[in-house]
Amino acid sequence: MRRRSEAPDRRGRPLAAATAADRPLASARDISGGATGQPRARRVVTWRQLTRVAGLAALLALLAGAPAQAALSGPYLPTAPSKGALYHDGQDNRYLLSGQWLFQSDPGNVGVSQGWWRDRASTAGWNGVTVPNSYNAGDLSAASMTGSVGWYRRDFTLPAGAFAGSVPARFRSWIVRFESVNYDATVWLNGRRIGHHDVAYLPFELALVGARAGVNRLVVRVDDRRDGASLPPGPSGGWWNFGGIQREVYLRSVQRADLSLVQVRPILPCPTCAATIKEQATVLNPTAAPQTVALTGAYGTRHLNFGAHTIPAHGSWVATAQTTLSTPHLWAPGDPYLYPATLNLTDAYGRHLQGYYTDSGVRSVAVSPTGQVLLNGRVLNARGFSIHEQALDTGSALNNGELAQLVGWAHQIGATMLRAHYPLNPQIQQLADQDGILLWSEVPVYQVNSTYLSQRPWLAQAHAILRENILVNQNHPSVLLWSIGNELGTPPTDSEANYIAGAAALAHQLDPTRPVGMAIADWPGVTCPSAYAPLDVIGYNDYFGWFDAGGGTTDDREALGPFLDSLHACFPNKGLMITEFGFEGNRNGPVDERGTYAFQADAARYHLGVFDSKPYLSAAMWFAMQTFAAHPGWTGGDPLGNPPFVEKGALDQFGHPTPLFSVLQGIYGATPQLGPVPAGVAARRRGSPLARRMLQLRGRRLSGGGAGALRAAEAAAK
Repeated sequence: MRRRSEAPDRRGRPLAAATAADRPLASARDISGGATGQPRARRVVTWRQLTRVAGLAALLALLAGAPAQAALSGPYLPTAPSKGALYHDGQDNRYLLSGQWLFQSDPGNVGVSQGWWRDRASTAGWNGVTVPNSYNAGDLSAASMTGSVGWYRRDFTLPAGAFAGSVPARFRSWIVRFESVNYDATVWLNGRRIGHHDVAYLPFELALVGARAGVNRLVVRVDDRRDGASLPPGPSGGWWNFGGIQREVYLRSVQRADLSLVQVRPILPCPTCAATIKEQATVLNPTAAPQTVALTGAYGTRHLNFGAHTIPAHGSWVATAQTTLSTPHLWAPGDPYLYPATLNLTDAYGRHLQGYYTDSGVRSVAVSPTGQVLLNGRVLNARGFSIHEQALDTGSALNNGELAQLVGWAHQIGATMLRAHYPLNPQIQQLADQDGILLWSEVPVYQVNSTYLSQRPWLAQAHAILRENILVNQNHPSVLLWSIGNELGTPPTDSEANYIAGAAALAHQLDPTRPVGMAIADWPGVTCPSAYAPLDVIGYNDYFGWFDAGGGTTDDREALGPFLDSLHACFPNKGLMITEFGFEGNRNGPVDERGTYAFQADAARYHLGVFDSKPYLSAAMWFAMQTFAAHPGWTGGDPLGNPPFVEKGALDQFGHPTPLFSVLQGIYGATPQLGPVPAGVAARRRGSPLARRMLQLRGRRLSGGGAGALRAAEAAAK
């Protein structure tokens, strides 16, 4: 909810972390490496004392560690990317383009006119970095929030052995995949512009037209300056605007045809029903000649045959197949059972061209006629957090350990649900699949001014982002629902109502198996908005007793319970969730003083107590799990706030637990977050030694002996 006396505010993000999800809580500074990847010595500082005496700049200078950029210490040598990817879901022909990258800041925006994109071997003006990278990490100035331009460059050679000898050179090609760039990216290869993309948090791919033997030069211009029409809007915002190549970059080899998009969709009509597994693969032919291919697959031990097809030059084939599981082992928090799903694309002679792997979970999500969200027929009462991908020294370019730590902290506190204002890193989504954590998957349609909601270019972009999020992330069983935005106008305007209707219809069309939701700001006195009718789930951002909204109608926390009852009465057949609630805390002091740990803990207990008394609520997520940087000048309603940090976290910006950590841990741990298994649902041998062995094997890809052992275990279980 917006604080009415200030500009649109907050939004969460987790900061620095430890190296693994099961690592004990520790200061992030004692484990995370800089550009060299070497551990840093732990620094001991008194946060409150230092910020009050020396100011934020001194703190950041002390904690910065290795710089984001470093002068080259020797010749810049091109290297080949390494085979493999950091997450399972995807094609088997991915190569991680890590290693040494180059970076050059462009504050005057002169790089295009001066030809920084040209195919030049000179490294004059370039500094060494690693990717992922946020080029303004550690800079919390107003200029940093507004954004700037930066250039990346990676000289590389193509990997050897990427193609089968039977595939002629004219049928070989390469694709480059960026997992996320914030915000606007223009890409050149060997001096030739190959593509452009805007919007962060989602991947995009470009054909590497002009790739050659020997040295190739990939150049990327990144511009993170945003305006009101951007998603999320700028130039300010609810979380810090870190620019750069925020997630990994991959190359993909393509021979004859490409498995460009794969959908694995389990259909579970009822908790005791058989499950139908419907799969669909879009196979592209990037060559100038027809290609005859065949596609087979497996879902657990079930085999699928998609058939064969001759794809015309530069054409496509949408291949479908399905199978049935008579007694599926269902995926749920506490029992996140995953089936390996694989595809194998071959040529006309049965020779392997490309493979695909994804983890899949069988489960159903529905909203009952009385507005309860049901997972496999079980009433959901989740507790969780809003999070952000953010760290003090790396910005939004989190490393593997920091990503794993976010999920690890959620587990330690007892959370079963996470939410961000944007699609999460694929590694977080994979961990959520494996660990049984539900995800509220949202697109960054965040506090958008209503004037944009009726503009066709804006609508096209918003719908494109929603479409991409669903197509890219639909195979994750952890994704509970699709959220189309956060805190648009209250009460909704006609243009907002039209956006909601169009976005909800699109999401239902693309994925009829999941509900569609949106997080809203609301307060007593607002009549039941008909604009929310197309939604299945309404998320309410609750700041009763903290932020002033609705002319003071949310000042008294005692009004929270009656307001929730009125909201449920407005929408009795829609799922209701608390998508945000949280209060600043940064010091010791009396319980009646805003901003003290005692005030924060007391407010948390009160609000969670109210939620627990409302059986129609399906979830409550604290905002936010960890202290994060919002925007310059943020104080968050705390009279002794610490701009730009949102200090609502159960962990501070260094990864230290605050007093709130144990408070939430105790309450979350004592809250039944998923109802009992419906009568008639088989136990599915969860506790048997055989089942445990299957779960161990399932964590590995189907290859070699692992595949054989898994098949043998599953055959014995039938």
